[in-house]
Amino acid sequence: MAKGRRTSSYRRRKRGIRPNPFFIIVCEGEVTEPDYFKSFPYSCKLGYSYVHGTVHIVSGAGQHEKVVVKADEVWRKLKKEYGAISSNEVWCVFDCDGNTDSLNRAIKAAESKGFNAIYSIQCFELWFLLHFQPLTTAIDRKDYDRRLSNHLGINYEHGMKGMYHLLQNRQEDAIRAAKQLWEQKAELGELTGDPITNVFMLVEAL
Repeated sequence: MAKGRRTSSYRRRKRGIRPNPFFIIVCEGEVTEPDYFKSFPYSCKLGYSYVHGTVHIVSGAGQHEKVVVKADEVWRKLKKEYGAISSNEVWCVFDCDGNTDSLNRAIKAAESKGFNAIYSIQCFELWFLLHFQPLTTAIDRKDYDRRLSNHLGINYEHGMKGMYHLLQNRQEDAIRAAKQLWEQKAELGELTGDPITNVFMLVEAL
């Protein structure tokens, strides 16, 4: 008579329900970007609500290449929890911070893993400003805060929360302005030239 199997052989590690679609968003910043992306109403185009956990956001991942390292770590961890997760479901969000060489290395590192590289030069506030006006030439970093303050009628400062709701009604304007800027820079071969942002890619995906 065959020996009975050990009960442990029947054990299977229980996996979480696989969200679909799934977004892993790893941010360089600790406040501005995570707060903005956490504010999206995660509803699909068909009108059904996404299940809890669809969007996994990590903040304060470090500068540039450290974001990619953290993204890879989080991606591998979540694959163990949920099963198959494609690398194109991972979004690395960068600021330039005045170091385009480091940013370029980070973008290449992200792309080599199949991750999406989302960046803004000089800063994420460019995306906010494009909700109100097009911008095709570089401005001083402090001017972003000043111009946003004028447009919003408040004293805007880096790290301010609640921007998604303040800008929500102008989102299509920002997407249109950002796309036009991206196309102009692409024609010139200056996709890391100041100013530029491709945040619209993640916004449209969400």
